[in-house]
Amino acid sequence: MAKKSPANGVLVGGNVLVSEEKEANSLYQKSFYGEMKSGGKLTLSLVEAIHLVEKGKLAVKKTKTAKTGLSVAELLKRGEKTDKLICQQVSTYSDLRAKGYLVKSGFKFGTHFRIYARGEKIGEDHSGILVHAVPENFSMSMTELSRIVRLGHSVRKKMWLAVVDTDGDVTYYQIGRVTP
Repeated sequence: MAKKSPANGVLVGGNVLVSEEKEANSLYQKSFYGEMKSGGKLTLSLVEAIHLVEKGKLAVKKTKTAKTGLSVAELLKRGEKTDKLICQQVSTYSDLRAKGYLVKSGFKFGTHFRIYARGEKIGEDHSGILVHAVPENFSMSMTELSRIVRLGHSVRKKMWLAVVDTDGDVTYYQIGRVTP
């Protein structure tokens, strides 16, 4: 059986656009990557795109006419210009996907991701967990920690901190409010 060739995407701002409808549908319908747009186009976050490039499921080019795709290292370098935590986000995203979670942006909640357990349907079910990725040497004030706890509590979701070590291994800590 021949290996399936990767889908093709193009950098557009800080995202990646998959314009070919069949490729876009394959990524979205099968595994809920990205966000479908009108005309059968798929918009992927840079984190999702890097994960898919690592998996060999996507080739990302600078322009539609470029001959070769960008490497994971090149994509990470681009991402680091606007987000210093991109490496931790990619490690966390990939780890959560490997554990069977569907992972979507947590931007509207002020965090990196919201996750859905296996079997939950995006658009029908609500995510129950928010995840924020940080490096292992990360420090935060009590005010920042309080903000994170209050955020999870106010939207009735569990709040996880994903602590990523220098090897890219992820340890999860659930943080929340305790009422004795």
